[in-house]
Amino acid sequence: MKKIVGVMGSGSKEATETDLNLAYDIGKIIAELGVVLLCGGKTGVMNESAKGAKENGGLTVALGPGLDKSELNDYIDIPIMTGMHSGRNFPNILSSDVLVFVSVGSPGTLTELAFAIQYEKPSVVINGTDKLRAYIDEISDNKVLFVNTIEEVQTKLRELL
Repeated sequence: MKKIVGVMGSGSKEATETDLNLAYDIGKIIAELGVVLLCGGKTGVMNESAKGAKENGGLTVALGPGLDKSELNDYIDIPIMTGMHSGRNFPNILSSDVLVFVSVGSPGTLTELAFAIQYEKPSVVINGTDKLRAYIDEISDNKVLFVNTIEEVQTKLRELL
């Protein structure tokens, strides 16, 4: 069975240009590692990570929020429509073997991080704030690893997979 790396992050409204560039590079790394990328299938970090994986020969899966596959981005190979809207965050986390969080700049991404901590899913956060790191360190013994560079993401993914 193939390993699944979930990439979680903000949609287009909240994602910064830095977030989008990081997401693309994370998708590329996931493809190079030969594992499956799982995301929410929409815009922003979800789009760019799927694009990075797809353009580099990777397989992409999305747990979409609605019922219409055409709402998902063009880089999704396997669309799974949930009709659950933000409720899809829970199965996104449970289905992933390892998670990468880009920024944690939206409430949806924050709930995904909370689920990852609760279910002790190995997680890497890139571009997270010091305030978020201090809070996570205070409440969790989980393996939430905060990194600053894409090279660190690649190293951590290799270790965790």
